[in-house]
Amino acid sequence: MNASSLQEPVIKELLSRLKKIEGQVRGIQGMIDKDSNCTDILIQLSALSSAARKLGMIILQNCMEDCASSILNEGAETDVQVKVDEMTKAIDRFINMK
Repeated sequence: MNASSLQEPVIKELLSRLKKIEGQVRGIQGMIDKDSNCTDILIQLSALSSAARKLGMIILQNCMEDCASSILNEGAETDVQVKVDEMTKAIDRFINMK
């Protein structure tokens, strides 16, 4: 799946979430700059991590929908195993983010 295959409402949601994540990062930078309490910084980092995971889940869901749609629309012309392998790789990369 390419970003170009995302629908406009999904793109708007992703960009909105990315702006919020950007704000969270800047907030954490400010906290570190001001020598804030470590616990408070860690709480914000946890929120940042959750926001990034949610963003990834939206992208992964759309990727899976796109993959399933291409299998259904292209029928016998589509190598299902290739699509399954593509999705498996995408899921593995997302789950094992390091």
